[in-house]
Amino acid sequence: MELLDGGSISLWTVVGAVQALERSVAAHASRLLSLEHRAGNAEKKHLEYEKGMGELGNELDSKWTALGNLVQEYGQLQRRLENMENLLKNRNFWVLRLPPGGGVPKAPTLVLENDATGFSAQEWENLEEWQRELCRKVLAGKSQALVLPDDAMSEPALLSRLQGGEVPCSEDEVASTEDPDTGKR
Repeated sequence: MELLDGGSISLWTVVGAVQALERSVAAHASRLLSLEHRAGNAEKKHLEYEKGMGELGNELDSKWTALGNLVQEYGQLQRRLENMENLLKNRNFWVLRLPPGGGVPKAPTLVLENDATGFSAQEWENLEEWQRELCRKVLAGKSQALVLPDDAMSEPALLSRLQGGEVPCSEDEVASTEDPDTGKR
């Protein structure tokens, strides 16, 4: 084989050069395929991360909303507590405050079964009879001690005593309500 400048090259030299070039091209092709595979895996991971971030963002939004609601309810409870503290400081505890919904509160009902005592059904059954009777008496005493705001407001004498800073019930009145036989109310 002759070159343009008049020199010659052997056929084996050309074949060797072509084979070397083919090996180089094959190595580059292999490396390119490896890079394409790695890029595909990276894209898949990127998409998974984006999806995860979107889900996390949605969860955070719902958590922020719930937190905002809790903070708002806390503020309402704080204002109600402050109002109650002011009423108690000013001895205005007979004033009936309706709930924010405007509904009239119902009078408490006395329940002498296990749901009012705080015991579960199983715990209530495990109590001895004297323990159950004691719980009933304690609850009955608590219900007798309750004075509903409506009852207090319907008795002008009681209202005038409370406004004057007096004790709602004198010792004579307490003695008159006691049973002479037992000395109890």
